[in-house]
Amino acid sequence: MFRPLPKTIFGRVLLTLVLSFGAFAVTTVAAIVHYALIPVVQRSTEDLAALMELSAHTLVQLPPDIREEYRARLLDEYQLRLRTEDQPPQELRYYFFPYVTRLSQSLGERLRRPVRMTSNVIDNTRWFWVDIDTAQGTVWAGFPRNRINTKPMAGLLVISGAALWLLIVTSAVLARRMTLPLTRLSQAAEAVAKGRSPDPLPENGAREIASLARQFNRTSQQVRELLADRTVLLAGISHDLRTPLTRLRLALEMLPEQTAPALATRMEQDIEEMNQQIAQAVELGRTLGTGDRHDVELTRLIGEVVGNRPRLRWQPQGACVRAVNVMALRRILGNLLENALRYSAGMVEIRLDCTPDGGAIFVLDRGPGIPASERKAVFRPFYRLEGSRNRRTGGSGLGLAVARQLAVANGMEIRLGNRIGGGTVASVHLAQPEPTAEFTDDSGS
Repeated sequence: MFRPLPKTIFGRVLLTLVLSFGAFAVTTVAAIVHYALIPVVQRSTEDLAALMELSAHTLVQLPPDIREEYRARLLDEYQLRLRTEDQPPQELRYYFFPYVTRLSQSLGERLRRPVRMTSNVIDNTRWFWVDIDTAQGTVWAGFPRNRINTKPMAGLLVISGAALWLLIVTSAVLARRMTLPLTRLSQAAEAVAKGRSPDPLPENGAREIASLARQFNRTSQQVRELLADRTVLLAGISHDLRTPLTRLRLALEMLPEQTAPALATRMEQDIEEMNQQIAQAVELGRTLGTGDRHDVELTRLIGEVVGNRPRLRWQPQGACVRAVNVMALRRILGNLLENALRYSAGMVEIRLDCTPDGGAIFVLDRGPGIPASERKAVFRPFYRLEGSRNRRTGGSGLGLAVARQLAVANGMEIRLGNRIGGGTVASVHLAQPEPTAEFTDDSGS
């Protein structure tokens, strides 16, 4: 069964409060109407019906010479007008008015017959009339609309509008006070997940919320300390390993002249490879946090990254200025280009999609592609699709991991997908991603 519930906690709390308070308000209004207003209206209509009947019967019993004086006093003191059958009111029509409907019921009970009051307009004033049978003929009794001096529909609209406004405002304030700490916690958790260090949450409010904020602050501090310890540990390992590597390099230079050149070359390559792997491991272990953003012309930045590298096709298409972390974007593009050149033998294309919401940079190659089942795994450190463990063919497995961390920390997004016709599309989205003609993302990330 489909239930259109709001997606956010704030929306659900607000809906619950609105429905609860709304039901209470409707019940309260119904109780007031049933137990207070209806009895008052009923007593008022019974009194007016008795006055109209008594006045009509009294009029026909008075001498003709004082009837006009009696009519004038009724009109002046009670706003009640009497007319005999020789002077009936003209142009009578039915006019719906809740009070008059109830008055017709009261008159019907007194006159012992169905009564339907009619109405006309005299001197821009609406009058309501009823014919009353007496011993000397029919007497028309009428009263003006302003005698009742009530506007039930207007009052109902004012009360309903005010109640609705107060209901929504009060519910929104209460819901906001309840969900604001959770919203702050969600934003802080998202910042921690992106490698940032958010400010400590205020540890106040309800006891449960304060305890949750306190525990989160402790956990966040522990995560920061853990990342810092990781960086120090990797830096220490790098320093300790580079010392024996330097000794090995020195020993390699001091080998006898009769040493086979191929063996010496192989040892030198192994030492250099170890040195590069240590450097990349230290780079991964650094705190890849948020950097300063500056307005930069992306076309020129991409051109500088491309430089004179072979097998790269880049065609600038106009200026595109965006606020980005320049150093992070350079390293991300550099790593993506290095992967594309390593795994493809043909030309690698670079495209810039400059859209108002941020834009995206695409790196397209014609390599073997990345299986959909592997597109999340390739962002893990030291994970390589190529299983030979040969660095020349498979790399170190750190390029995409470093690029992903930099992108997440600086508000960017990296996606991998299939290129139509074969190959891979690696895209860097500076904001929300936009689909393109040659990009089909079925990675599920």
